[in-house]
Amino acid sequence: MPAPASQICSVLNIPSITSRPSLSCLQWSGDGQVFFLTKGSVYVLTPDRGIHSGVHSGPQPPGDVDHSHVKWFSTMIDFNPREVHNWPAGSQDYGAVSLGSMDVGLRAISCSPSDLTGNGGCVAAILSSNMDLSLWHTPKNTMSGEWVKLCDITPFTEQTLRSQIISMAWSSHADFDISPAPRLNTSLLVTGTRAGTLMLFRYNPSAAKDDTMEHVATHEVESDQWITHIALSPWMPVEGGESEIKLAYGIADGSVGLVKITQSLCAASSSSGFSLNYTIQTRVEKIGPIIFQPDNTGITALSWIFPIGNMIVVRTTPGVVSLWSGDSPTLGWSGQRSLRLCTQKLSVGSSSLQPVSGLHYVPQEDTLLVSLFDGSIHAIQSLIEEPRLANVPQNSGALTSLGLSRILRSAFTRTEKEKVSKLDVNRISGLIPYDESSVFLWVQESAQPSNFEYKYDVLHQSTCVGKRAARLFDSPPHDALLRQLSSILMTKASSGATPLHLLRPIFLRFQDLLDLQARVLETLLADADRFPPSPILVPWSSDSGPQLRAEFRKNLNQHLFGCNVLHSLRLRLAVADFCWRNTADLAQADEYGDVAQQFLRTISFIVLIILCRHFSAVITCLRENDIPFLMRIALQSSLPCAPPALRAEAEALLNAVPAHIPSFSREMHEKQAMEETCPACGLIVYFDGESDAVCPNGHSWGRCAVTSFILTTPMLRTCAGCARKTFLPRSFHRDPDAAANWLPPAATSWVVEELLEAVSRCLFCGNNLMSLF
Repeated sequence: MPAPASQICSVLNIPSITSRPSLSCLQWSGDGQVFFLTKGSVYVLTPDRGIHSGVHSGPQPPGDVDHSHVKWFSTMIDFNPREVHNWPAGSQDYGAVSLGSMDVGLRAISCSPSDLTGNGGCVAAILSSNMDLSLWHTPKNTMSGEWVKLCDITPFTEQTLRSQIISMAWSSHADFDISPAPRLNTSLLVTGTRAGTLMLFRYNPSAAKDDTMEHVATHEVESDQWITHIALSPWMPVEGGESEIKLAYGIADGSVGLVKITQSLCAASSSSGFSLNYTIQTRVEKIGPIIFQPDNTGITALSWIFPIGNMIVVRTTPGVVSLWSGDSPTLGWSGQRSLRLCTQKLSVGSSSLQPVSGLHYVPQEDTLLVSLFDGSIHAIQSLIEEPRLANVPQNSGALTSLGLSRILRSAFTRTEKEKVSKLDVNRISGLIPYDESSVFLWVQESAQPSNFEYKYDVLHQSTCVGKRAARLFDSPPHDALLRQLSSILMTKASSGATPLHLLRPIFLRFQDLLDLQARVLETLLADADRFPPSPILVPWSSDSGPQLRAEFRKNLNQHLFGCNVLHSLRLRLAVADFCWRNTADLAQADEYGDVAQQFLRTISFIVLIILCRHFSAVITCLRENDIPFLMRIALQSSLPCAPPALRAEAEALLNAVPAHIPSFSREMHEKQAMEETCPACGLIVYFDGESDAVCPNGHSWGRCAVTSFILTTPMLRTCAGCARKTFLPRSFHRDPDAAANWLPPAATSWVVEELLEAVSRCLFCGNNLMSLF
């Protein structure tokens, strides 16, 4: 039977030492990046879809000219195998021996949810074969910048907890069903040890380097065997201020147990009453007996899937896929099911006993896809009624596991430079969905197991392939695409995920967005005129000082980036702006551009209301040098197109200033706020609310997207999605205690400095900000 017709969306060759097949070998982060784990390093790949063309000044990202319409920016995490922990120095016991120290490589990686770092990015936890656990982040450029080590966790666990970590998983942000969402890290890094314990850690970015990871809890699982696998479900809000997650852990003997983790959010007013201080209480409870009995076979993968909202645990051992579900009225089965895989003879290396390299449940087809290291895919259908292997077609034209595997084999044949024969095995070390429906991304490497010649590390080359298979699963119909878009637009701000990540499946179907322009615009404009409730703030009554600045910054950050309405508007703007920038049809571009401008105005008005409320709350601490920026905000809020509520806020703010700053003159300070000097010729440039400033001699300058002042310095941050630029906060400088002398004179204000610190992402499209310095 010929291979089904398909389309290869992307091909990227990656020179690398061989990679280890696992579910963590290839994974998406909340920043919209792919992490590819090899033995000696981690490749970080960013698809170009949604990235503004003005962001990257270097050459265009690479891609195969014959197949690629999704190209990739790339960087890497360079692991040093010499910097490893010396376990024998701490213990000579046989149980403490680390055989991985003889040939140190990377074993696993787990990405935190996004929005944990100063630039709104994620943190990567990397585990080596020597049981060394370290945290990494990129402080400047998420797309192509250097990743640096934040800290080593191994010394803490070895000295304090006396444990050796061999498995890990990082949860998403907990959903407490509160808006604006508290701006604190509610995720947990869960690790499994050789001693049979689960350890929970929380990353604390504001702590000193040695205290970056906070130990939350240790849970004994009543086993003295190794915990080799951990799988976490999403957080589910139980009631206001409480959220819980289910954890499945796999033990070396093949058994699997369940644990429930509950986090409770406790709020208390700060000493000033200006903001709320949040603390999190964590409980860990065992759930019943083990769900899979020991069978003395090693677990190759452990994961959760969610057919129509039900939670099913998937455990794979060599040649067998086991499923477990609790009682549910919407499922036709419960308990345990085991399905034995069949070998698909595509090459000399084919075997159903190979390790699992990918698991993905496709809801619209009610099918679980299981990819193996030998390049085969096995489909398990009808998980809602009764799971069964798709080895025999149920009806004419239905796909089987062998048919799916042939699709991958055909992609291997088309992307390899050499002629492919039965002797060549397309080893797949990782497979993940690109758009949750018909497009998948995997890493393959050609191998000849019957050839016993040694292959040098430098000759190993993996290929990252993105493929839309026409008969793998049909692309969702237009109605399904619009439903998917509507669902994405309702994502809560507490998720922390960037628009580039959430909208990845939408950006891939760009042509459909153009064909469905009227319906897409209707979807974008639905409920787009909502305004969130204005912040209710207690006026600051204490002296000005570090506490004021810290609470002012924290409150601003929470209201600017924890608001669900603002988050939804940013997603809508990202879609409209993407279509406006990429369509060649001028009429379509105009319509998408008009809608994008509408979202921009609404976002600006909401941000201005938040700023006016915060300025009014700290009016007693404002000084003469704070007036230029305050006047600029008030003038923007008083425009005729502004909502009446915003104009009233601005008027109340200006009326309150004279009582605290006697030298305030509305006319004089308004004139000063409207005028800036051209850096090139010295002529007056008037502030007209536009994104660019042009002097009478024609010199054009960009404006800061946060403060609206003219940009005349390279000390900037640039948004990956829309290329808007902002001044660099002082904390990003090499010397955080130095004065922010790159700010213009009118911006030398503590209010401006704290606002820049509070803006961790783009104010308008919500994507990550990148810097050079």
